[in-house]
Amino acid sequence: MADVVIGEIATVGEMKKHLSSGQYASAYLLFGEEIYLKDLYLKRLKKALSDGEINVVNFTGEVNIRDIEDEISGLSLFGEKKLIIIRDSGFFKKSGETGFLEGLYGTGTSVVFTESEVDRRTSTFKAFLKLGVVFECKTAEGSDIKKLLASEAKAAGRVLTPDAADVMINGLGSDITNLMSELEKLILTVPEGGKIEEKHVRSVCSLSLNARIFDLTDAVSRHDTAGALKMLHAIVDGNENDRGFVLGVLSMISRNWENLLRSKLMLADGMRENDIQRATGQKAYPVKKQCEQCRRFTAAELEEKLKYTMELDQAIKTGNIGGMLALELAVAG
Repeated sequence: MADVVIGEIATVGEMKKHLSSGQYASAYLLFGEEIYLKDLYLKRLKKALSDGEINVVNFTGEVNIRDIEDEISGLSLFGEKKLIIIRDSGFFKKSGETGFLEGLYGTGTSVVFTESEVDRRTSTFKAFLKLGVVFECKTAEGSDIKKLLASEAKAAGRVLTPDAADVMINGLGSDITNLMSELEKLILTVPEGGKIEEKHVRSVCSLSLNARIFDLTDAVSRHDTAGALKMLHAIVDGNENDRGFVLGVLSMISRNWENLLRSKLMLADGMRENDIQRATGQKAYPVKKQCEQCRRFTAAELEEKLKYTMELDQAIKTGNIGGMLALELAVAG
């Protein structure tokens, strides 16, 4: 029993380490808003704590404690391990009896609760912390998401590069369910044993408009005008006559030039990327790319580009130029 973790596990990394140890507790509580993580860890616990589907007992909704006690005391069928899964019972939203869990150790029977909400103040929750493992499935931080994505790619026989993971998170957001769905597409695209790189993410995934504008600016910074114009037409496709959409795209291009100028000036003042990240409140990946891009321009060139996009914005609003022409000038000018 000394080697078995009891209490709350704080991070995805720690949970992964715990599950890899092979030293399982007899009771688990998985709760929180991140459905993907709950499903993922329930699936792994189910595999580890049961001898097949026939030895899994499922309860959903409010449960009678006596029914759970009967299942704990009952023998497992065709195997030594039995798992009781209890979903959305509301058991941890009020104070109640947890003594029935104390006799689990050594019986071959395990219990896993998966809940949407719990109340940490209840005696039920506090007592469970002394009996089993608690893990809150909350929206993960960027580093934890990257580890999770890399782990899933590895399990599928692929290597997800750090830059590819950064592009995914920056362009798709931090919703793990959505990220995993896009990762499945990438796994199908890249053969087993191969690397999932930035180029695969950009060609396969449905990146956000902001991420696509960032790529457009990157093409301009590399003096790839033809490539930038191609990206622009793909972004605007079907919305050429939507003045609000065109102005929105131009505003994002302008904001990118502003970010590059700001990064340029901060670098000139001796600041490093992590300093710029803290000062601007941005994530590491955008700052890294901005610093790469701004080095390809002088501060005067960036000021001129920013000024030009602002003039084009005003020209569209006053009707002196068509929206699509203004965007093309903003990219090629």
